[in-house]
Formats: sequence, C-alpha cells, structure tokens
Amino acid sequence: MTGWRAGAAVAAAGAAAVLLAGCGVPTTGVVDVGVPASGLPAPERRSSLVPVYFLDGDNLRPIVRDVPPGADPVTAAVELLFAGPPKPGGELTTRLPRPPVAVAVHTEGQTVTVRLPGGRPAPDTLAMRQVACTAAGALGSPKAVAVSGGAAPTAAGGGASSSAVRIEVVGSGWQRDVTDPACPSLPAPPSAPAAPPVTGPPSAQAPLS
Repeated sequence: MTGWRAGAAVAAAGAAAVLLAGCGVPTTGVVDVGVPASGLPAPERRSSLVPVYFLDGDNLRPIVRDVPPGADPVTAAVELLFAGPPKPGGELTTRLPRPPVAVAVHTEGQTVTVRLPGGRPAPDTLAMRQVACTAAGALGSPKAVAVSGGAAPTAAGGGASSSAVRIEVVGSGWQRDVTDPACPSLPAPPSAPAAPPVTGPPSAQAPLS
C-alpha cells in the first residue's frame, strides 16, 4: 500500500471510531443489551358476584355478595348464606342456623350437593328454598322468575330437562332435593340518566346588506 492510501485508511478508521463513540456505541468489547424481557405482567384476577337468598318475612330476597378471586362461586355463596345476613338484627333474616363447622359443597355438572354437619335437622321449605336458590344462582342457571307475596313460585318448564339444575341437601339420616328451583330475580340496576344532547357553536349570522 502506498503512503497516501495508508494514511487515508487510518483517517477513515479514526473518523468512524469518533462517529460511533458520539452515538454511544462502544467500539470494542461485547455490547451489553440488558436482561431479556420476561413477558407482559399477568392480568389482575377480579372478584365475582353471586346472589345470596335471605328472607324478608316469608319472602325470599336476594342480595349480591362478593366472592374472592380464585374461590369457587357456588361454595362461597353457600358459605355466605350459612354465615347469616350481613346485618344481624336487620330486616333480613334466615331459617338456616349457623353450623358449628363449615358445610361441604360439591358441584358436579348441574348438580350441587350441600352436606350439613352431623346432628343438624332437615331444613324446612323456606330454608330449603334459600339453599336451592343461592346454589343455583351461583351456578349461573337458576329458573329465576319475578314473584310477589308469600306464595312459592312454580318452576318454568314444569319439570326437569337434560340441563336441569338439581340441588341436594344431605344430613345424618335424611336428604332433601330440589330440581330447577324457581327463584325471585335480582332487582334491576337503576338506569343511567340520559346524556344531554350535544349542540354545536351558534352559527354566525350573515351581515345585513
């Protein structure tokens, strides 16, 4: 290589090094690109809502309760029912005495089995409706109908079908069950007020001639 060509090559290499250094790129060694991304954060798990049926006099009244994230909604709803109304001594009551230990709840398909501790008496008609409507509502397929007064509603359809919901309550020496329980529906949420109409700016009037 001639002298002027060697000098030109050295000058070009020096200029490239200066350019890379000015851009923050190291000219020698291994470039550290940092820790690889581990992916997006996991989505937040939200709680779900279930209806729990208490009594207002002799009438069923559902209230909405929160279920912790990850909990089985049917088991949680039945446990909330046996824990009693949220405000003891209030207008809501129950025919289900609080058990000394937690009840056992098992769900298989459309059948929910609630097993009470030994020595507990069989629930009466109103108490059985409390359990049946709470379990069926948490399962997501109750035959909910609007009812008034103290009369028990009749299940829609008049009988079991291939997708019938069956609620079994089992104790020591007894068993009661309900198929497709007809339950009071939850009250409709209040409708949001209508938004006011959007109006544009007033149009400019044309000058009089």
